[in-house]
Amino acid sequence: MLNASFLSVLSLSLLACLANSGVLRGSDALQTDPPFDWSVNQHQAKQAKWILGALKDWRKTLPSSPHKALRVVYFHPSDRPPLKNYLERWDAIMSDMQDFYRSEMEYLNYGKVTITLERENGKLKLHQVRGKSKDDGSYTYKSGGKIREEVFASLKKKGIDPNRETILIVCGLSKTEGKKVTIYSPYYGMGANHNRGICFTADMEWLSVEGLKPDPSKTILQVKEHRDYEPFTLARFNTIYLGGAIHDLGHGLSLPHNLATKSEALRGTALMGAGNYTYRKEWRQKGKGSFLTHASAVRLLAHPLFGGTIDGSATPNEVDYLDLNATHEKDSIHIRGRIRSSIPALAMIAYNDRENKGQRGYGVNQDYDATTWVSVLSPKNEFRIRIGELREGNHEIRLVSVHTDGSTSTKRLHYSRAEGNTDLQKISKQIDNIIAKPSDR
Repeated sequence: MLNASFLSVLSLSLLACLANSGVLRGSDALQTDPPFDWSVNQHQAKQAKWILGALKDWRKTLPSSPHKALRVVYFHPSDRPPLKNYLERWDAIMSDMQDFYRSEMEYLNYGKVTITLERENGKLKLHQVRGKSKDDGSYTYKSGGKIREEVFASLKKKGIDPNRETILIVCGLSKTEGKKVTIYSPYYGMGANHNRGICFTADMEWLSVEGLKPDPSKTILQVKEHRDYEPFTLARFNTIYLGGAIHDLGHGLSLPHNLATKSEALRGTALMGAGNYTYRKEWRQKGKGSFLTHASAVRLLAHPLFGGTIDGSATPNEVDYLDLNATHEKDSIHIRGRIRSSIPALAMIAYNDRENKGQRGYGVNQDYDATTWVSVLSPKNEFRIRIGELREGNHEIRLVSVHTDGSTSTKRLHYSRAEGNTDLQKISKQIDNIIAKPSDR
């Protein structure tokens, strides 16, 4: 085995030789005694049992504390009231989102875990915020920053620190004239972590959970958002806009985009991929609906809004890689390593993101094709990830550690693949920079 210091002084020719052979190593892997049974890593159900057990053990060490819930805000212009039946509709909509998360987490063997909602007298608590401007074009799709400032000011008056909350802002920024709907609301996330997050969605009078079901009346709406008016069936309208709401809520919970693997895709479309276009389609037998990938579920499991606690979530987390190596075998890349962290780690996720044709980089809105691969961590904080379904082109592997408080830490590795040959040369230098030096251990 090659240690990190030795690797850094290898000649370029030897480095290329190692890359072509498919073996790139950091420092020697730690041997556990007795050896960890890595068969737990081969099946999702076994991974879930191990991850859930580790999380429960950590949470037992925390003192009892108040539950943390999602803050849902209803924003409307100064000269217009909230849209018709907004309280009843959004109580049902958010309850349905709870049901979706609960059923998906249970399917993935994490139990009936779901997002915590703020309720008052048994109903969803909506923080109503009247905007400072009129509905005269002052608020548009690009007004997220402006609306955010107005919402934050309103919450602070209630004694709520918005910088420590996850907030879904429902904007009553649409007009309905019969079956004609015009939408001019922000509809996106604005950055998040385990302590805070903000996302926007639009409200429309035709939006409802009932609208996701078969429609005997065969209602056709004319809907305008970014383009001219387009025809939507009532069910498709609700699938796309309620699907968009739960997709963007995912961003507010710090979930990135991802693509279902071939085996995962047997269930439908990943919610954090194009799942905003398929939400609840199965209710009307129009194909498979949306689902949570295991990677998304792991991150939600540890999120304070799913654990219901705020204790431990504000502690800074420091993560070091003590060992890291990458190899390729036929049509897969194997990444093994060992980390050290101040907050216990639950799992490792590799996002394998291809650089798309005509695009440069791997940022937001360019990562819908990132497949995800999960590993547990052994008692010695070792992990083993197998990345399959390799594709041609340049790729970024985002190696993410998920911690018990919901925090994450990311390292980036790059490789390319052409005509079936995988080139790991870039990874070699990146590994050398990632691994903690002996003096830091």
